Amino acid sequence: MSLSSEITSGGTKANKTGNALEDFVEDILKRNGYAEISQDKVFATRQSIRGKQFAKQALCGKTIYDTQRKCDFLVMNQERFPEGLVIECKWQESKGSVDEKYPFLMLNIMKTGVPTVILIDGDGYKKQAFDWLKSQASPELALRGVYTMKEFQKLVNNGFLG
Repeated sequence: MSLSSEITSGGTKANKTGNALEDFVEDILKRNGYAEISQDKVFATRQSIRGKQFAKQALCGKTIYDTQRKCDFLVMNQERFPEGLVIECKWQESKGSVDEKYPFLMLNIMKTGVPTVILIDGDGYKKQAFDWLKSQASPELALRGVYTMKEFQKLVNNGFLG
């Protein structure tokens, strides 16, 4: 085995750890009675979907650049989230540029207008950037909350997903 095959590149590692955060969310959704459905056109019909459903990597409107926007999860539960709920996952294990992407994400959330929560974890983000993003959340706005994995787990344990 060569040294190059033993070293995981930054991008590969980021994808694996980011996938772990998405796996965490998927597991929580399934343990709370949500079933996965195909993402095809689910955004347009989200308010008519009954039961507890979710789609991964679903198209969810347009970005501020008027291009297609994908979200990590689109959750449908008419009783709990009549407009749907977008869950975005952002993992940053080492210092990097993830914090610089927060304003773009925030503007896209505002444009789409669908209730959204963001999960951020990995300790590689700047505390000030996390605090800023958290300060943008409000129950009256599209961005409803910004949480670490631990905070989100507590929220779910207290009935957030219904």
